[in-house]
Amino acid sequence: MKKLITLTFVLLLLLSISSMATDTRVLTMGENNNVLLDDANIWLYPSRTFEYPNLAIGEFNNNYNGTFNQFGIHWKFGTDKPFVLATYFTTLPAVYPTDLNGGSLFMPGFSLLQNRRIDLFYGRVISNYNFGMHFSLTHSSQTKEFTTPLDNQVKSYGYYNFDFGLTPTTDKWDVALDFGLGSWTDESASGGTQTEPDGFYDFSLIGRYFVANGPNYTFIPHVGFYSSKRGIKEYDASSVLTDNTKYTRTVFNIGTGLNYTPATNVLGVFDFGLMYDSWKEKIDVPTPAQENTETNVVVPYFKIGLDADVFKWMDIRLGATSNWTNETREYKPDNNKWKYKYADNETYLGFGFHWNRLNVDTYTDPALFIHGFNFISGNTYDENNDMNFRISASYEMK
Repeated sequence: MKKLITLTFVLLLLLSISSMATDTRVLTMGENNNVLLDDANIWLYPSRTFEYPNLAIGEFNNNYNGTFNQFGIHWKFGTDKPFVLATYFTTLPAVYPTDLNGGSLFMPGFSLLQNRRIDLFYGRVISNYNFGMHFSLTHSSQTKEFTTPLDNQVKSYGYYNFDFGLTPTTDKWDVALDFGLGSWTDESASGGTQTEPDGFYDFSLIGRYFVANGPNYTFIPHVGFYSSKRGIKEYDASSVLTDNTKYTRTVFNIGTGLNYTPATNVLGVFDFGLMYDSWKEKIDVPTPAQENTETNVVVPYFKIGLDADVFKWMDIRLGATSNWTNETREYKPDNNKWKYKYADNETYLGFGFHWNRLNVDTYTDPALFIHGFNFISGNTYDENNDMNFRISASYEMK
């Protein structure tokens, strides 16, 4: 039932504590990447890239058979005018074009080859600002050139994403602008077009501001806007247009975060806000035209998290989210309407381990503490019950 889009800013900060950490840390602290200072911020605000040089980061995710699914290095170059270049590569499954609501736009029976080529970050100081850029390239293709029998199929998909960020050297605020363009090719055995895109873009603008209120509190108001469009045209064997459907999505988010440090090496984080999420499907062909909509209004959402040391080498992380959602689905021309009101809640448990320059963050399965290891509990081993859902590791190359 959950229809909320996850943005790059939600996907979509603490002035007194800046931790070397990863995506796993901000996830287990209640999905609070937007109101924590963390190296994971570069995926939201690429201008933060310059602040995290000489890092090596690995991501391990149990959703993909426990694979080592991403690795990146932050390289620092230059002395007089230094800059940081970060390169990330991943083994995650291929990206497919979707209708922005979970449905695939690609031709049935055709599988894309791996297409996540590179995520490239660049950061440097320009005047009194940290400037950053993120470029993501997604592309793969398959071509058949058979003469007997005639089979000249072409299948390809590409997506190009550009993200620009700016942060003053005072660290008072961040702003990021993101723009992505995509396209695909789908030709039949005879060389005719089966499907083609009719508009394919994503745009987002996000920002946050830090307001320190005493030594223990920092407030972080933030705002974000996201707009996306997908369109598809389908043709029959005679190249006659049989379907023309357009999809749009608009999301607006506004909120205020809080970071609280009641004691040394203890951090509490809270985020409160609202989100508007609207999805529309407009079918122009075949006639008569149809229009279907889904709207989610989250009033309010809550995110809370805790990061506290237990030993010098280990921290505990706890987090929770609650989205108070009002969902409306309307299908025309029948004027059928469904309305739902519910709380969409999640909880997280994690740990942080520190050994010299190596930091390991975990998103841990709570069943580990309920049932124990199988040599303690006597339970039969189940490959679906693992110690952690995901692990991130970072090494400071200093």
